[in-house]
Amino acid sequence: MDRFSVVANSILAVFSVMQLGLIPTMAEGETTVFGAVGEQVILPCIDKSQSDGLTWKYNGQIVIQYLSRLLKGRTLALSDRSELNKQEISKGNFSLILSQLRHSDAGKYVCGVSSGTFMVQLQVFEVTGSPSGYLLQGENLTLTIQGASSVKVTWFDNRQVEVTAAQSRELKTGERSLQIPNLQAEDSGTWRCHITSLSAKLDIPYKVLVIGFHHLNQETLYKAVNSTVSFSYSLSTHLQQIRELAYIRVGLEWKPKTDSKYLEKFNFTSKEPLLTKQMANMQVTWKPSNHLEVKLSKVQFKDAGWYQCQLTFSRGHVGKTIHLVVMTVSADPVGPLSKWANVTLLCKLSVPVPPNAQLFWEHVNGTEKKLNTLGHSEVKVKTKTVGLWRCSLKVENNVATSIDYTVVKAAEWNSYVVIVPEVGAGIVLLLLASLGTFIGTARQRRRRRAEKMARARRDLIERRTCQCQRQLKNDYSSA
Repeated sequence: MDRFSVVANSILAVFSVMQLGLIPTMAEGETTVFGAVGEQVILPCIDKSQSDGLTWKYNGQIVIQYLSRLLKGRTLALSDRSELNKQEISKGNFSLILSQLRHSDAGKYVCGVSSGTFMVQLQVFEVTGSPSGYLLQGENLTLTIQGASSVKVTWFDNRQVEVTAAQSRELKTGERSLQIPNLQAEDSGTWRCHITSLSAKLDIPYKVLVIGFHHLNQETLYKAVNSTVSFSYSLSTHLQQIRELAYIRVGLEWKPKTDSKYLEKFNFTSKEPLLTKQMANMQVTWKPSNHLEVKLSKVQFKDAGWYQCQLTFSRGHVGKTIHLVVMTVSADPVGPLSKWANVTLLCKLSVPVPPNAQLFWEHVNGTEKKLNTLGHSEVKVKTKTVGLWRCSLKVENNVATSIDYTVVKAAEWNSYVVIVPEVGAGIVLLLLASLGTFIGTARQRRRRRAEKMARARRDLIERRTCQCQRQLKNDYSSA
């Protein structure tokens, strides 16, 4: 839409408002008009007699003069920002259009036509913020209306709800200033200052941009050992859309206890593109627009603690903390039970159980249950009952996390631990006895065989001796 179309539409809007009775039809006298710095305003001058000429003056100097043609005066501050709608002049509309209003434009304007002289009092207002530009979470903002004091001022927040003294916001100096302490991401948006008097009104918007994290209140995550956990930090605005940001540093810090000091694990700078960094079981991804994501695989008990994402800018920093609570379970003794033994099941949190939570053991599909003592971080149960046991953490009556532990049946354990060794020992003893018997028998047999052979040798020797003696006797007899 070109400039003259905008002017034409503005003139038509003036006529429409006049017909509705919101602005009185021009009559000789003085009319008050409100305008905002940097915006456009129309100073009405309607001549029903359709005069052939007019003169607009400001502080006695000619701004615009129209006789047979349009001439601009020497008021240089207004000459390049003032004009008439030429298409409306023939209809008797000589309203003056001022663009890019300044505080110095305020004052009395006189419209002289053939039917008379009309005066318009222009009051210029501006809403300023301190500090200006982008704001950081936790900062304080003061909005102030500048301009004429003889007006009524009403402030509206970014949800278009009127700000009252009963709220946490502070109204000062006759409601001309609004203080917004401890800014949050949810305060971003358009705030408005509504100015009214008996004859005019004006609504001035002011855009508030707060850099901060959504849901700033500390988040707590409950996870079981060896599970996977993911959590993220989301900013209220896209940093790349803020031109004033020359430097940004993003860091992820961790501490195991509340009274410990934070240790930095990762950091990124605004000049880096989308990045993913890995360390041990932790993976961190930074999206330069407005998002940091953390993933922990196979969470260990030592991973519990406070994780803080901190963004540092040239004028300060903002941060958000997420608390990771880890649960673990153990048994003493470990493994299956002997027949008449007890087992002690221990369930432990990395921090004391919160007041609004319960930590307890229960036998699944059974009646046994053991609660923890208030203020402690663990719960124990001593039992002989076999089967599935479950340790659960309930926060505000909702199960936050749980771990199962199975106690093996004693009979299964005895069959392996008692019967199998006894049978094995009996077999070994039987083998040893058989081997001893076999060896003994073999030795006896060898001894008997040796004795028999010795007797046979003696008998043979004796027989030979006898035969020799007999032969000798026969020889002597023959001789």
